[in-house]
Amino acid sequence: MIKFFHHIRRSLINQNQMGKYFKYAIGEILLVVIGILIALQINNWNENNKLEAKTQDYYKQLLIDLNKDKVFAKNTIAKFQQQREDYNNYLKNFNKQNYTTSEMYNDLVALNLESFAINFNTNTIESLQNSGEIVLIPTHIRNALMNLKRKQEKISQDESLDNRGKTGITERLSLLIGSLNLKDRLENHENIKADLNLEKNKGQIILGLEAIQDWMRFSETKSIRLLNEMLKEIGTVEEQIQKEIK
Repeated sequence: MIKFFHHIRRSLINQNQMGKYFKYAIGEILLVVIGILIALQINNWNENNKLEAKTQDYYKQLLIDLNKDKVFAKNTIAKFQQQREDYNNYLKNFNKQNYTTSEMYNDLVALNLESFAINFNTNTIESLQNSGEIVLIPTHIRNALMNLKRKQEKISQDESLDNRGKTGITERLSLLIGSLNLKDRLENHENIKADLNLEKNKGQIILGLEAIQDWMRFSETKSIRLLNEMLKEIGTVEEQIQKEIK
């Protein structure tokens, strides 16, 4: 092709047709410029397609993360609600006329004392932040995701602090109770039971277990409220992302 254009230019020069030569040269320059512009446009189009494809992949991954957070939040809420129901059933025992200290102790020991860590799936949003590709996400969705992430961090931090406070009480209580099943193990060992004399600690143990349950009541009631608020935010973000998926 280059040889063909070169041949035309030489032919025009040899024929002393300079006017036509300059017109041809200008046309050739314009053709080259147009070719470059077309190439740039195609390159930009390809790059935009690559970015759009990457953004679409991020949308899908974000939806996967959000769905995992919804499942986790709903399971955690159900777990906490069950524990609150168990605790409320324990409180109903005080309506009895002859509710004893031993019954109170046994009912408290039967309640769950386990702590639950609350963590969320923030891998995709953190990857977007660290890579700088967060700019691929539209501003309104980006802001919604960042607000959601801050709420999730608060929920996790609050639950962690609450668990730490409860753990402090549990650690002190363990020095009085030994373990929750020690009393059962001593049923056939009256001599050991007499030596340890756990009955003298029963009052303090009951107070400790009550303190733990009250701490859990406060913490879990708050977490249930915050998790329900978070679920609404997740629903809003999901709707925004779904509108952008092609």
